Amino acid sequence: MRKIFTLLTMCMLASAAWALDIVFDATVDVGTGSSTAGEFTIVKDGITVHVEQGVANGTHYRFYKGKKVTITSEIGPMTRIVFDCVGADNEQYGSGGFTSEPGDYAPDGKLGIWANSGAAQVVFTATNFQVRATKITVSVGGDVGLMAPRITPAAGEYHNDVEVSMACSTPGAKIYYTTNGNTPTTGSTLYTAPFSIPFELGTSVVVKAISEKDGEVSSVVNATYEFTEAPSFGWGDMFNTNDNTSVTFTYPSTVLWQSGSTMYCKDETGFGLVYQSTGHTYQIGDIIPAGFGGSKTTYNGKPELQGPKGFQAAAGNVHVDAEVITPSQVDEAHWAHYVLLKGVVAAPSGNGGTFTASDGSSCTYFTNTFGVTAPTDGDPHDVYGIVAAYRDVYQILPIEFDKEPGPEPPTPVVSIDELYELNQGKLGIFTTPLTAIYQNGPYLYVKDVEGTYSLSYGTVAYQEFANGDYIDNAVASWTVYRKNKQISPAGDTFVKAGHGTPVDIEIMPIEELAADMIYWYVGFENVQIEAGDAEYIYTITDETGSLKAYDKNFKAMPENLTDGLYYVEGFLSIDNDELELFPILVKAAREYPKGDVNGDYEVNIADVNCLIDVILGSKTAEMFEGRAYVNDDDEVNIADVNAVIAIILGL
Repeated sequence: MRKIFTLLTMCMLASAAWALDIVFDATVDVGTGSSTAGEFTIVKDGITVHVEQGVANGTHYRFYKGKKVTITSEIGPMTRIVFDCVGADNEQYGSGGFTSEPGDYAPDGKLGIWANSGAAQVVFTATNFQVRATKITVSVGGDVGLMAPRITPAAGEYHNDVEVSMACSTPGAKIYYTTNGNTPTTGSTLYTAPFSIPFELGTSVVVKAISEKDGEVSSVVNATYEFTEAPSFGWGDMFNTNDNTSVTFTYPSTVLWQSGSTMYCKDETGFGLVYQSTGHTYQIGDIIPAGFGGSKTTYNGKPELQGPKGFQAAAGNVHVDAEVITPSQVDEAHWAHYVLLKGVVAAPSGNGGTFTASDGSSCTYFTNTFGVTAPTDGDPHDVYGIVAAYRDVYQILPIEFDKEPGPEPPTPVVSIDELYELNQGKLGIFTTPLTAIYQNGPYLYVKDVEGTYSLSYGTVAYQEFANGDYIDNAVASWTVYRKNKQISPAGDTFVKAGHGTPVDIEIMPIEELAADMIYWYVGFENVQIEAGDAEYIYTITDETGSLKAYDKNFKAMPENLTDGLYYVEGFLSIDNDELELFPILVKAAREYPKGDVNGDYEVNIADVNCLIDVILGSKTAEMFEGRAYVNDDDEVNIADVNAVIAIILGL
């Protein structure tokens, strides 16, 4: 009763300052969240909700036990935050799962209520159990004076260096901080830029900060970073891990078999399954370095790793011996094991069938997963495969008959389209060069000799490709991401062989875009840019139409958009059957200087060469959109060349 009375009193005190309610509706406001567990952010009307680990599935928000939800205001002090929860108080998924910093939170039935005289940032931790909410309402008060600073990231356990940044919503305020736990004053260190706290196992660092303006000093905010050793985690631990938990593997894994988006592995703790593309093509026996991860889920009663991330190229290869078992041992104890059944007879039926040994024991099998065909001759055969589970039935996924599986030589292909014609996961080797266009980390956009564009995603051996670099004898397979086929490189084969002609950008009006232009290198002139409701989402518009732009991968958009016109270039993709652009360059539009024939905003010898090409007939003046008529006489001739040379020489 005392808690409820205190809470009601706080609410009444705070209510006088309420000026605005911002409502996050789980059916509409999902931000970067999805039905797959992970970190996500939702931004709305100056309020940011950052979830360390959870789900935004279009029905409710899930906040996982032990993880933080940080709510930050850029528009004024928050005086009240209400979570509409699925459960009441300490019921499953109820409002009683949270604690808060500042600690002004209390459950009230299905409502979890935080009330305060005003804060710029509040951190909620699902300390007691997982919390689920259908709605979050953030009330922002009026002007109550100087805002306290915000410290990012939130306090918690960390396993590596922490980069700390600070901000204050009060314009013109200065921030002072300490890192030794002492209370900061205006004589403490002035915050000017983010700083790093180095990892030191077993220690903790307390960062405290205040803001100051015109002699007024805010309340103190703090964040404690505890440096701990990352817990050991391997395939054997997946069975005891809750679904939708983000996991990181601390042991290297040995690949047992990979085909398309399905890969079976083992480490010193047990056996496991990865489902969805890792961005790499592995062979049996490849060693995957520790540090990869994803989200744990359960399918057919067995754990899977989905949403894989952090996978690296193989660090080596070892021979893997198949475990010799009988059909009667195709059971739970051998789930995900690489096995050998000797002398069994296949009785096919549809996409599977039955293997029977000479002693009469039998088991079922399924051929579609790895794309093999079982023999139909009625003779005994040796079968190499993986033990899998489907609806509580254990079965064999055959890999090879009568010979030990191993790497197959890649199939020669001339073009990207020929690679796509191979079975998914099968390696091809390009007999013609691929030309690099743009690289950013694992993203490498390429074009082949037939003019087909593609995205190669994964680790490559040569890390600094530039437009025009070419790759000979590239080995790769293909996979699918968001319904788009893309290349999965065999990393040690993607090596710069030389530098040739750069790929020209295709500058066009938006209305000329088509669904078959996936991964094209395109540019748009004189467009307006508008930020969307969701983070990283923008709309670019020219006189002919509009196009969605997704800016999370390369972060090319300027921080402060204006109403002016822009020039934008990037690569096309498709999402939910809608074309979108991954921008790589965004700059304010400007007129071409006189003499800039090739449109690169500079006047140099390249423009002279363009004019000569027009005069000789290898190019047309129309290709340069009127910029070739330098002396304005509606003809392209030596007079235009002389005019450009005069501009270059400053005459």
